Amino acid sequence: IDPPPRPPTPSVITNPQWLERPNARDFERYYPPRALERGQEGRVNLACIVAADGRIACTVTSEDPAGWGFGEAALRISRSFRMAPAARDGVPTSGGRVNVPIRFNLAG
Repeated sequence: IDPPPRPPTPSVITNPQWLERPNARDFERYYPPRALERGQEGRVNLACIVAADGRIACTVTSEDPAGWGFGEAALRISRSFRMAPAARDGVPTSGGRVNVPIRFNLAG
């Protein structure tokens, strides 16, 4: 008897088509206060899964520098993303995985 088939591995979306993205106001709202006061910039990488409605659910995979609150801020900002229901090649995006880099930069 053959074992049951393994569930399909979610596809990795490398060139996402965003219907909604965070704007400058979102970054201002969620920029970590202590980092803002001290002039600290940061980078976060998120690993996300796309829901049926195009929203993404994410976890922080890296945060630099750590301890300044950029990871939590990036998770809040990630709520502003919404992906198209199908990729450019027509494949549904629901259940797919996408890596989202977030940069926190202070305006010049």
